[in-house]
Amino acid sequence: MAQHENKVVRRHSKASPQVEEAIAWLQTKKDSMEAELTLRAREIGEYLIRNFFDDDLNEVTSQNPNKNVSFRELCERVDLPFPESALRRFIHVAINFRLMPPEKARALPPSHHSVLYHVADPDERCRIGIEAADNELSVRKLRQMVKGKGRRRPGAGRKRTSDFYKNWKQLVGALDQLTAECDGEPEIEETRYHELRRESREVRDQLNRIIDKLIDLKEEEAEAES
Repeated sequence: MAQHENKVVRRHSKASPQVEEAIAWLQTKKDSMEAELTLRAREIGEYLIRNFFDDDLNEVTSQNPNKNVSFRELCERVDLPFPESALRRFIHVAINFRLMPPEKARALPPSHHSVLYHVADPDERCRIGIEAADNELSVRKLRQMVKGKGRRRPGAGRKRTSDFYKNWKQLVGALDQLTAECDGEPEIEETRYHELRRESREVRDQLNRIIDKLIDLKEEEAEAES
């Protein structure tokens, strides 16, 4: 391992000026692209807050099941250009921009803003957000910082159905149908046997990843409550 690391260091130290210049140039482009994404997310989020929540942040966070009927109607449109989860992420970005210094909020990608949004206390959220921007924290590191920091909890009222749960129910329905067909005599082309066996193993592995993730989330929730 040490020999490998030494090779990596030597390779970097001997990089040509052309490569060093390319790395620096690509980094600036990456930073500008992320900043652009954040600013566009903020723009959409502000539009949604103004037009569907009367520019009232309390209305955005309210758990009243009778609130923002128009926004739910928007999310249910089949021709919606973005998934509902993306619209909510844009709103998170816009709200955080109202709490944080703009230059710090601009430095965080939308994914970071969604994690940060879970901190209920505005002052604490602002502090953590500034620290994340200053130290260029990964989203994983930010999740660790946010854990146990007074996470936002749903109040009374009906929670929205997440995209993950909707997709999961579609998968369960498809699997139920496939299982029922397998209990009989499914029509499978002989040329597809190897393909189906390979993809079945891949599906099994993907399901195991989902199970492991659900277990991790449950453990994190237990830790946050302790």
